[in-house]
Amino acid sequence: MSTHVDFPVCLRLQGKRVLLVGAGNIADERSQQLVDAGARLRVVAPSISATIRRLAQEGRLELAERPYAPGDVRGHHVVFVATDDRKVSGAVADEARALGIWVNTADVPELCDFTLPSVGRRGPIVVAVSTSGQAPALARQLRRRFLEQVEPGHVQLARLSGWLRKRLPGGAERMRLLKQLVEGEAGELLTRGQRRAAWARVRVALETFGEKQ
Repeated sequence: MSTHVDFPVCLRLQGKRVLLVGAGNIADERSQQLVDAGARLRVVAPSISATIRRLAQEGRLELAERPYAPGDVRGHHVVFVATDDRKVSGAVADEARALGIWVNTADVPELCDFTLPSVGRRGPIVVAVSTSGQAPALARQLRRRFLEQVEPGHVQLARLSGWLRKRLPGGAERMRLLKQLVEGEAGELLTRGQRRAAWARVRVALETFGEKQ
């Protein structure tokens, strides 16, 4: 049994060149996720789904409606493979690794430089559950359970924290204030939907913050 431990990260793919090889349900999901993340996506597959064709027609991805060919991975930052053809998957992975490009191959963990968690979103809050590629169905089940616990007030709290982070100077005092916002009364009021009372506490905290600068 493998004893490796994955290192979880959230990739910022805005403007990055990403290649997706393959079609089908997994490719549909991947393509939508990648364009939503702002990636400059190129899809290579001999048979294209309606979802991918629509995204191409909308100008959200580049489409090469043909089989994968050697050299397709060049110039990309990340490569995703979603095909049932093991020979194609192996060829893409080998070429990507030879060029130092990270690759993910759906349902073939040994051909992956990274795995993809099951992801759910509520505004800026992302819930991701990974089983290191061992049990994707379990990851999806747990993700749904965890996401049910994210209330609208949590989303508002995350957005407020991000707003303050952009406007207050960095340092220990800002860290203290943001921690107090999440763990203190203001955060509790927001998660209960009491926005007016929460903002009153935030204003007091900001006044104190200003006095200590």
